[in-house]
Amino acid sequence: GGIVVAVQQCPAPNTITPCSCTVKKNGLDILCEFTEQQHIQKAMNTLRSKPMIIFYLKLRHNNLAKLPSYIFLGLDIRHLTVHNSTLAVIEDSSLSSIGNKLTQLDVTAVHNKAFLGLDTLEILTLKLKRLNLGGNELTAVPQKALALLENLKKLEMQENRITSISEGDFAGLRSLDSLGLAHNQLREVPAQVFSHLTFLNSLELEGNLIQRIDEKAFVGLEENLQYLRLGDNRLHEIPSEALRPLHRLRHLDLRSNNITYINDDAFTGYGDSITFLNLQKNMIHQLPTMGFDNLNSLETLNLQNNKLQHIPEEIMEPILDTLRVVDIMDNPLICDCDLAWYEAWLSGLRDRDDEMMQKKRTVCTMVNEHREYSVAKMPFDKMNCKRKPGYGPSSATNTCPMIFVNVLIFANRWL
Repeated sequence: GGIVVAVQQCPAPNTITPCSCTVKKNGLDILCEFTEQQHIQKAMNTLRSKPMIIFYLKLRHNNLAKLPSYIFLGLDIRHLTVHNSTLAVIEDSSLSSIGNKLTQLDVTAVHNKAFLGLDTLEILTLKLKRLNLGGNELTAVPQKALALLENLKKLEMQENRITSISEGDFAGLRSLDSLGLAHNQLREVPAQVFSHLTFLNSLELEGNLIQRIDEKAFVGLEENLQYLRLGDNRLHEIPSEALRPLHRLRHLDLRSNNITYINDDAFTGYGDSITFLNLQKNMIHQLPTMGFDNLNSLETLNLQNNKLQHIPEEIMEPILDTLRVVDIMDNPLICDCDLAWYEAWLSGLRDRDDEMMQKKRTVCTMVNEHREYSVAKMPFDKMNCKRKPGYGPSSATNTCPMIFVNVLIFANRWL
C-alpha cells in the first residue's frame, strides 16, 4: 500500500453556512461575514469535527460583541483576521486554544476596549510572526500584551490614536523586523525608544505630528535598519544627529514636512548607503554646496515641489554617476547655465529604459523673456554658457586634446 496523504476538504456548505469555505494549497480558507456569533459558533463546531488545517479564518463585518472563551478550541488555525466586527471583548481563553499554531493575527477596526483582554497574547508566543492591530482606537502601545511575543517579525499599529511612545514599549519584541506606527498622533520620537529592536529592518512613522526626534531616538537600530519613513510630519530640519549612526540606511523618506534648508553635513556619517532619498513637498529654498558629497550610492532623488530656483551642477556632480531618477518638477526654477547638467544627464538615460523621466515636464523660466522652457531643451545658444566636458571617471582619463564640448560628449559617459 502507498502512503496515505490527508487531503484537505471543505465540509458540506450547508453545515457551515453562512460561512464559506475554499480549498487552498496550504489548507482551508474560511470566510464568515455579515453574520453573528451563534452562526460562527455553529460553523466552528462543524469544522472541529474533522482534523484539518484552516490556513485562513476571516471574520469580517460581523455582529460580534465578544470573542467567547474557547470558540476556536481544537481548531488548527494559522491566520486569523477579525475585521470591523463591533468586537468589544476578547475573552481570556478565546485565543489560547490556537496559540501554538497561529502565525498571523489581524485584529482591525474593532472596539478599543476589546484590547483590555490582550494579555491573552502571551499564549501566542510560540508561533505568532505577524500581528496587525491597525485601524483601531488604541491610544497607547499595549506593552504588556506584546512583551512576550519574542518571535514576532511584523507588528502593524497604523491608523490608531497613539499619542506617545516610550522606552520599554517594545522591550520583548527581540525578533521584530518591521514596525508600523504610521498615521497615529505621535509628536516626538524620544531617546532609546526602539533600543530593544536590534533586528529591525523597516520603521514606518509617516503621517504623525512629529516635530522633534531625539538625537538618541534610533539607538539600537544601527546594524539592521534600512527603511525609514518619516513623511507627512512636522519636521523643520533633517534629523541628522539621530540618523548618523544608521550606517546601513538605504531608504529615507522625508516628504511633506516643513524642511526649509539642508546643512552641508546633513548626510555625513550615514549617507554612503542611501539609495533612495525623498524630500518632495518641503520648503527647501537652496541646496548646500557640499550637501550631497556623501551620497555615494544614491539612485533616486526626489526634490519635487520645493522652492528651488537654482540647482547648480557643482552640487549635483558627486551623485550624477549613480542617479537613475531625479525629480525636480514643480520648483520655481530659473533657466541658467547651472542647469545644463540636467539635459546631459537626461540624454544619458535614453538607453536606461526610463521613459517616465523623459515624459516628465520639468520647466524653468527664462527671466529676460518671461517665458517657460523645458529644462531638457533650454536655448543654450541664447544663454552664452561655457559648456563643460563630461565629468567623473571616464572624463578624467580622457586625454584627447579635441574635446568637443557638446551634449553628446557630455552625455557619452552615461550611455
